[in-house]
Amino acid sequence: MKTLFEQAVTILTLGFSLLMASFNVHADAAHKLQEKLENIDSYKASFSQEIRDEFNTLLDSSSGYFELQRPKQFRWVVADPYEQEIVADGDNLWQFDRDIEQINVSELTASLETTPAAILTKNEVDIVDNYNVAEIATSSEDTLLFQLSSKAEDSLFERLLMEFKGEQLIALQVSDNLGQTTSIEFSDINLAPGFAKNYFVFTPPDEVDVIDNRKKVADNAKDKP
Repeated sequence: MKTLFEQAVTILTLGFSLLMASFNVHADAAHKLQEKLENIDSYKASFSQEIRDEFNTLLDSSSGYFELQRPKQFRWVVADPYEQEIVADGDNLWQFDRDIEQINVSELTASLETTPAAILTKNEVDIVDNYNVAEIATSSEDTLLFQLSSKAEDSLFERLLMEFKGEQLIALQVSDNLGQTTSIEFSDINLAPGFAKNYFVFTPPDEVDVIDNRKKVADNAKDKP
């Protein structure tokens, strides 16, 4: 019969083994997701989006199209029920609300760093070091579903689900720290759209108000002692 000490050692060893197995499972999922993301250099798709609150009440729905070219270039265009265009040109983030004829522009890196968009748009994203990743079982052999949570304390999202069918990203679901959930489904996906070199350059239309938040950030930095 084992002594109490021997029993305690056995329990601790088993617990450590299970813990290491859990770490390995999460690491495998992170590496698998990293490979999927590295295969997406450019991307074009239509989308439908729903935003729901913590009680699952529908707050907003919209549709449009999404275009991506790594690194840090994308265009997110809402066509219905209102017209909005968000463009990242590599350095700046432009948000054009056509209904009110107003444009907000901010510095891109600061705007994206702690958001899910960074995972898709940055040239290199270290999933293994920056995120906790788990693979969720699905009913289809060619469909993979990953759940992510950021290791950063200032992350703007609590949980991110990414669904792939083959090499195609077909859906996203983001749960934020306020209890809201944004669900996005993609269709008509093209992984080789062949964008022109200056395709993501944004030129503000004439006679549209431009609120330049880059200047505000720069001025605030100068005022600090």
